[in-house]
Amino acid sequence: MLTLQNVGFAMDGHWLMQAASLVLSSGQLTAILGPNGAGKTTLLRLLVGLWQPTKGNVKLNDCELSQFRRRQLAQYLTFVPHNTTINFAFTVKEVVMMGRHAHLRRLQPPTDYDYYCVEQAMLKVDIAYLAQRPITELSGGEQQRVLIARSLATEAKIILLDEPTANLDVAHALEILNLLKQLTQAGKTVAFSIHDLNTASRYADQVVLVHNNHIVAVGLPDEVLTEKIIAKVFGVQVEKITLGTMEKSFYLFDIKKNRRVG
Repeated sequence: MLTLQNVGFAMDGHWLMQAASLVLSSGQLTAILGPNGAGKTTLLRLLVGLWQPTKGNVKLNDCELSQFRRRQLAQYLTFVPHNTTINFAFTVKEVVMMGRHAHLRRLQPPTDYDYYCVEQAMLKVDIAYLAQRPITELSGGEQQRVLIARSLATEAKIILLDEPTANLDVAHALEILNLLKQLTQAGKTVAFSIHDLNTASRYADQVVLVHNNHIVAVGLPDEVLTEKIIAKVFGVQVEKITLGTMEKSFYLFDIKKNRRVG
């Protein structure tokens, strides 16, 4: 379990997150939503321990993240950032193997099990055929899948991802979302930021809505993604519909009348 308890974070005198409380539980897929600049990436960086809170605390299984050594924490918690650039021509397999480093002693060569974890991670995101290709030669979408595979190779119980489908085509985006769902069904804790409300409604067990550097709503998708809340946070007109016997809601959007642009 990963928890935020009344967390605030300030940088250069500006509050980038205020009074944030959140629980991420095992077996749960959480979607983090909000407009650009609302604080989604800040929230993820606090959850993964890249930034230390100015107020409050972040805990992993009742222990503050600051109590863990970085290598130790990497065995429990993994993060896939958005738009990461790798400038060195490592092969895809070498990059995915980096996900096993937290399990190896210094200068220890990978074991047969490490290679097995890497092969399985590449298969899960459909990049096994790219194993010997330099990552610098891949498209943005292919590189994104490599980074997700690296994260899976860690075997961490908690996986956080910043816009994991942003550079992917429709087919691979759906494959990744289905994979994240399967991981939670196997008991992992998964949270990801995303802009698409319909994707959040379809896949997420829990939705976290971030606005103006605050968490303004947490709950089931249908509880959080109401017409009133969406209009207030995103500044759009919205119609919420359910088609036939489908359990999930869909949203249609239009520009809100009298909305200021620019």
